[in-house]
Amino acid sequence: MAKDMLESPTPPEPDDPNRTKPNAEEQELIDRFGSWIAKRGLTVPAILFIESGKPLNWIFSQGMLVGEPAAWALDPMMKAAFNFTHADYLKLQRLLEKRWSVEFLLQSIEKHDDIQRNKEDEIKKEKKARKKELKAQRKGKRGKFFRKLFGNEKPEDTK
Repeated sequence: MAKDMLESPTPPEPDDPNRTKPNAEEQELIDRFGSWIAKRGLTVPAILFIESGKPLNWIFSQGMLVGEPAAWALDPMMKAAFNFTHADYLKLQRLLEKRWSVEFLLQSIEKHDDIQRNKEDEIKKEKKARKKELKAQRKGKRGKFFRKLFGNEKPEDTK
């Protein structure tokens, strides 16, 4: 028994050196994370944080292991607030152990930020067009009012 306690644990299997892309499950998690960041407008702080910690991604992943009991305890709250389960937490932790994963995470955040920015631009254009339309309607009503006031009514004013 004492001998088992003194032995070092077996090291994890090394990453496949030829594998430099996430699988479908990992890509889905990366996209969800990138989308969540972009929807909340946290793109710049997230990119700064991730870029500054890029050399420490393995240490961050091990820190996530230390914080796993808290994540497990807060699982219902994380699911409700972030749509992020304990299983997703563990997948993200395993993903961060791989050095190449950080680049895919950054690319996903940037991609979703572009999508979000395009959506916001479309909404702004629609609002601007609606505002212009309402302004034209008000101008028409105002003109009709003043023509009626000064007795210069046009045939379309009587409708």
